Amino acid sequence: MKKILAFLGVGLLLFSNFACAPKKDAKTELRFVFWGDLSEIQIFNNIVAEFERENPKIQVKLERAPSGAPYIEKLLTQFAGGMAPDIVFVEVNNFVNFSQRNVLMDLSEFVFSDESFKMENIYPEVLSRFSMDNKLFVLPRDTAPICCVYYNKDLFDEAGLPYPKDDWQWPRDFLPIAQKLTKTDASGRVSRFGFVDDWSLWDAFVLSNGGNYVDDAKNPTRITLDSPEALGGFKFRQDLIYKYKVMPTPSQMSSAGGVGSADLFMTGKAAMFLSGIWKTPYFRDIKNFDWDVAMFPKGPTGIRRFPTGGSGYAITKTCKHPREAWKLIKYLCGREGQVQLAKTGLAQPANMSIAKSEYFLDGQKPKNKGMLLDAVKYVSYSPYMDRWNEFLIAYLNPALDKVWSGEKSPEEALKPVVTKANKELFKK
Repeated sequence: MKKILAFLGVGLLLFSNFACAPKKDAKTELRFVFWGDLSEIQIFNNIVAEFERENPKIQVKLERAPSGAPYIEKLLTQFAGGMAPDIVFVEVNNFVNFSQRNVLMDLSEFVFSDESFKMENIYPEVLSRFSMDNKLFVLPRDTAPICCVYYNKDLFDEAGLPYPKDDWQWPRDFLPIAQKLTKTDASGRVSRFGFVDDWSLWDAFVLSNGGNYVDDAKNPTRITLDSPEALGGFKFRQDLIYKYKVMPTPSQMSSAGGVGSADLFMTGKAAMFLSGIWKTPYFRDIKNFDWDVAMFPKGPTGIRRFPTGGSGYAITKTCKHPREAWKLIKYLCGREGQVQLAKTGLAQPANMSIAKSEYFLDGQKPKNKGMLLDAVKYVSYSPYMDRWNEFLIAYLNPALDKVWSGEKSPEEALKPVVTKANKELFKK
């Protein structure tokens, strides 16, 4: 089928149809803006090349942008300047930045009129996230629960520890395991940490301790990261660094010469590492030890919740060829595109049938990635709040710097900041 290489090729193809008024023998050029690291770029390029071979009248123009805040800024600038692309790659946590500006096309008409695309195959949690006012604005590509505790099986064997099970808890099981796996040299310096996480993933501890980002995710009126439950989650993570010394301090990370937490895991200097399934393509290159994943542990009262990523494709309102654009993103998110995505190990397909198939559960590492099928039920999304990123950057992160440096307790650092943010961001 022509859909086989949908993932990137499709997005690019659409732009062809949107950007130019198609002439009889002219190629349609599609402009597609996305983000991705080197492994993702290669995956995109391979799929696009095959797609273009099967669709010679479509030419894809891929534009890579930095991820995170720079990606949002770049696209919002293009929207404001009348230079918007035809198709954009949207993440679950930046969706609100686009949906509240009314720059994305409502896909509902295509979804309900196209019998070839089976929406019932898509994880309902992701569909709900990409919807507002009963309208769907992004066709989901993947879901990405940030719950993968990668662990070094060789180090567990060396310490005589059983491998973690998915029903473990962080005070009862995780902490003593991390302590036993932490190693110091003759001078008392930590030579191996029991645990590290990706980008300071405090969310997992806060959420599994019963905390929440806000009072109502879809209609927030108040940030609640100053609640006792949230503060308890922050405190436990701080204690992992300073009380239990199983995680590196910021200064220890800095003195490592710019080495990231994933590198500590890959080099055997950290026994466990928390991130998402997207680290899999990197870790499959590990040759000197065996590894697997476990689901992030439950909190002290048995609560299981963690943050999530996930992405999809949206058609911009200024797209001149919406039907062709739909055909493209449908291909990217259809069976063939999802199969290609599943085989890479980069992401958990949003299509449930593909996620449960041998294409994703193919026996390659990590062997326990099937736990992600259950993990989807426990994800928490960031709030539908246009100024959420502003809160993180201008209010929360500076306060957390003081927490992670050990300068202040979570209560001392966060209570005044959250109070101030609630007054200024919600005009209270």
